[in-house]
Amino acid sequence: MNDNYCKDWNPFIEKRIEPKVLLIGHDPRLQLSDTIANYALFSDYYFGDKPKNGSEKRKFELAAKSFEQVLEITNHRYKAEEIYVTNLCNESLPHAPKGKTVLIPESIANKGFERITSIICQHSTIEYIFPMSQQVNYWLQFFGLYQTNTDYLAKAKPKEKGINNDPPYYEAVKQSDHPFLEICGVVYHLNTGQKLIPILHTKQYAHLTAYLQCYERIKDYFAAQQ
Repeated sequence: MNDNYCKDWNPFIEKRIEPKVLLIGHDPRLQLSDTIANYALFSDYYFGDKPKNGSEKRKFELAAKSFEQVLEITNHRYKAEEIYVTNLCNESLPHAPKGKTVLIPESIANKGFERITSIICQHSTIEYIFPMSQQVNYWLQFFGLYQTNTDYLAKAKPKEKGINNDPPYYEAVKQSDHPFLEICGVVYHLNTGQKLIPILHTKQYAHLTAYLQCYERIKDYFAAQQ
């Protein structure tokens, strides 16, 4: 594996367990570091011993919070071992300016979209897909994985100012409208049979605030499935 790329955490390869859930992150690099995850969202750390030193502990915590978000919102319907983890972008990207979000360029997002559709086709056991973050969901809609009856695509489109900046960054053209609130926690049905629910990135999950109603909707949905 190239040092600039990370691998998917595929439970069938790692543990011979068929995945039931697909979790889609953003990109493989820590926000304030050049470290590239070996596996998406440092998933391998979740299944190992908890590290004690600072940087390794932070990787474990990111992995743990990622898995635990899925377990919590699905009312523990699934096991951590049944979660397949990938990113829309599995290769290193330039750091965004301080306080900004890394931009996933259209060409790289397209490669990620194709890889994700391949994962879905290869693993028919996947029942739910959880794409994390506003930008990831923008590109998945842009390339046609799912559609909404909202203005999300128009509002969440990357602003040209951010695309053309050096280094580039992602900011929605209508960020002041908080477009992610329109789709977060809504259940969408794919033509391939899976259900897709947009959720916050792991780093934002601990700070729900404006998204409390979205997450209550998800939890109520899964409670009704029991």
